[in-house]
Amino acid sequence: MDIEQLKYFLTVSRYHNMTLAADHLYISQSSLSKHILQLEDEIGLKLFDRNERTLRLNSAGHEFISFAEEIIAKHSAIMSKMQQYRRTYDGHLILGSIPIMSQYDIHRAIAAFAKEYPDITIQTYEENGDHILKMLADEQLDLAIVRTATLSSNAYKVIPLADDEMVLVTNKTHPLATKKPLPLKEAVNESFILLDSGKGLYDLCLSACAKAGFSPSIRYQHTRIETIIGFVAENIGVSLLMKKVISFFQHPDIVCIELQEPIKSTVALVFPHGKKLSPSANLFRNFLINWFKK
Repeated sequence: MDIEQLKYFLTVSRYHNMTLAADHLYISQSSLSKHILQLEDEIGLKLFDRNERTLRLNSAGHEFISFAEEIIAKHSAIMSKMQQYRRTYDGHLILGSIPIMSQYDIHRAIAAFAKEYPDITIQTYEENGDHILKMLADEQLDLAIVRTATLSSNAYKVIPLADDEMVLVTNKTHPLATKKPLPLKEAVNESFILLDSGKGLYDLCLSACAKAGFSPSIRYQHTRIETIIGFVAENIGVSLLMKKVISFFQHPDIVCIELQEPIKSTVALVFPHGKKLSPSANLFRNFLINWFKK
């Protein structure tokens, strides 16, 4: 017994005529008759009373028709629901992120998602926080990964992924290198090399120094962490950077000094409040949440 046989049975029961039912189904009369006979053979009962021109449901046929209608309705509901999942797994996703995907293992999460859902294509952009949020506002992105310090309003749905803390980065021979934890005010006379990656992290550095009672002397600003690390390794300045980011590079000539008053930062997946996520974006959001929980 299969769904097609049940559909054929219901059509014949509606038309009371094999020829008319076959015309409606766009199959031959002989093929339709064969399917009905196979159904009756499987059940072990005749479902129709037959004469030369018409077929009428007998008692068993009337009883069977309600089961057939129920099975077909459930089959239709199942196929409709599965079609929703099929659309979910066959889509396109545009993700924007500040340049931290490797440092926080986000690239590994994306790779794992791509392996599990190969029919969903992911396009990624790495830019500074201001640019990423502008792209998100202009609906050029489905989702964005930024530091929460970058967010200037409550306009976003925020899903925290990873926490981090700011550290002072110095050459390993620097006089401050052994002072752990360090009151940031002791760096008042240092030349700073800061990451110019948008107002979020840069403003966080300035705010930390202001809280410690001084305005930093900024010698250089750069958009690439590798450049900052290179300058610090040459002992021409110090920097304030995030601990996990620096640990990723593992440069032998620098050290990370924890601050006496920790300055926390959170990397989060964000999208505007009220934005209806596509099935693919919603699937990626849930995948990323579970990935970072693990």
